[in-house]
Amino acid sequence: MSTAIDARAARAAAHWMMRLQGGELDAAAQQALAGWRAAHPDHETAWQRAEQVCRTFGMLPPPLAMPVLDRPGGAARRAALKTLALLIAAGPAGWATLKVAPWQAWTAELRTATGEIRHLALPDGSTLSLNTASAADLGFSDALRLVQLRAGELHVATSPDPLGRPFIVRTSNGSIRALGTRFTVRQDDSLFGARTRVAVAQGAVEVRPAEGRPRIVQAGWQASFDASAAGVPQPLAPRADAWLKGLLYADDTPLADVLAQLARYRHGVVRCDPAVARLRVSGVFQLHDTDQQLSLLQASLPIRVRRHSRFWISVEPI
Repeated sequence: MSTAIDARAARAAAHWMMRLQGGELDAAAQQALAGWRAAHPDHETAWQRAEQVCRTFGMLPPPLAMPVLDRPGGAARRAALKTLALLIAAGPAGWATLKVAPWQAWTAELRTATGEIRHLALPDGSTLSLNTASAADLGFSDALRLVQLRAGELHVATSPDPLGRPFIVRTSNGSIRALGTRFTVRQDDSLFGARTRVAVAQGAVEVRPAEGRPRIVQAGWQASFDASAAGVPQPLAPRADAWLKGLLYADDTPLADVLAQLARYRHGVVRCDPAVARLRVSGVFQLHDTDQQLSLLQASLPIRVRRHSRFWISVEPI
């Protein structure tokens, strides 16, 4: 049974967690957080629950979305704070009653844990790969080959179908129809809503937002969409599907971007100090051992990797 948490402690923990995710905690603020956690057992319990919420739901948005939360008194920040505090106070026993909980992902037919990559053969001869912390359901019938992406990211390499059935990947934003292709679909969920990203390595796909007009995305291009519209396709980044082999390629890539990708394959928070966020990184990183990759980055760049706890790492200038 979950330990009850005082609403004030839950709200304070949510506030601290949002500041941490937003890169707002300097040395003095980190010391203040440590003092708050030590001041009362309820505070430490609330903080541990906050870490559990973020590990379970991936609730907070990536760094590029944080400026929206940084606006003083902004509605987005207030809504995010309220939702996070509610989850902290409710605990696992109460999450089933909250609409923000991705229960369909938890009960999906196919799932991967954080850091796990899984490759599968489908009944029609196509192949499906699930990236870290992903979930999907299959819905093959006489008329349709359907993959429902519940959370995370997948890659599909389709095979010709003797029955002529279309191959569809469906997300909460709409659907993607394969046109003889290899492609990746990623669903990004945050407190601001869901968005689907599609990257086409071969052939083409038809992207169809739930409430918008369809758009064709050709090989070598990527696009994102929400329920109302699809964005203009952009060139596909080189080796974007290297995760299929458990690899991450960086080619003069900002350190903050590399850390954001490595963070997807580990539990907890990886915070990048703005002072080192723009350092350029080149190399190949093994996704199965993120601790080793962080050590390699520390050895090759003027940075220090500080491990505040098992689930809280900050990368700072030396």
